[in-house]
Amino acid sequence: MFQPAPVPVPMPMPSPGAGPEFVAADQYNGLVVDADGVHFEQGPHAIDLPWARLRTVQFQPLDAGVTVTAVTVDGPVYTCAVRARRRSQARTWCAELPPVLAHYLQGRA
Repeated sequence: MFQPAPVPVPMPMPSPGAGPEFVAADQYNGLVVDADGVHFEQGPHAIDLPWARLRTVQFQPLDAGVTVTAVTVDGPVYTCAVRARRRSQARTWCAELPPVLAHYLQGRA
């Protein structure tokens, strides 16, 4: 009896450039804002906060860096501060971060 060959199932590929991203890091801390959510690293500690878990994300410019605060829908608030080596880098971060946050937070109250 003839058996048909199994049909291979294509693996889903992640879509490149699913949205803008922001990355900042210093010697001890780092943060990433991208299509997956917000990722904070502080020393040996790290947390991934997916967009579905976030109520809002705010940032505060610093003279020498940026502070990002993520407020979750279930209450906890997480903050990460990243210091730039040069003030020009801090200014660049503070210019690049708002449109990335606006992209992912649009439509949220």
